[in-house]
Amino acid sequence: MRVFEWGESTTECDILIEGEKVDQVKEFVYLGSLFTNDGKRDGDIERRVIAGNKINVAFLAIMNSKSVSRQARLAIHSRVLISTHKCGSES
Repeated sequence: MRVFEWGESTTECDILIEGEKVDQVKEFVYLGSLFTNDGKRDGDIERRVIAGNKINVAFLAIMNSKSVSRQARLAIHSRVLISTHKCGSES
């Protein structure tokens, strides 16, 4: 459990839930989006770009692998890559 405070304020909270102190944080991820106490989206955009690049590198390795059959590469291409490009992050 975490406490999130909006803005640059440094108010300390001592909240206990079932005897456990709740952490106070400046940012957290909820439902895939990064929330920060300054309200900026730069960190969220950068985090998503980095995650997308990691996936692209992994797919490139699979698609260029000689140990993966042509049929498997075509299935990945049509079912994963094409649908991801059509639907974007919703896939």
